Amino acid sequence: MSANRGEGRQNTGEGGLGDDAERRATEKFISDLLARGEAVFEGQEPTPSTTHVIKREDDGRLTVRRLRFSGDSAD
Repeated sequence: MSANRGEGRQNTGEGGLGDDAERRATEKFISDLLARGEAVFEGQEPTPSTTHVIKREDDGRLTVRRLRFSGDSAD
């Protein structure tokens, strides 16, 4: 994910290819978290291996929030 993520979101009409690449990278990141069992969707019960919570925004975007670091038993 690029260092200027915020700029790409604000200028959606200008950076089409960059936005598409960022979207694909985000989808891959979320897919990998789910495949490894490190993420749950908001409202699901976290497991001991859960490190992230995924939320679907009103506009359909998925956002990821870190819950804890792996191996950390404290919430």
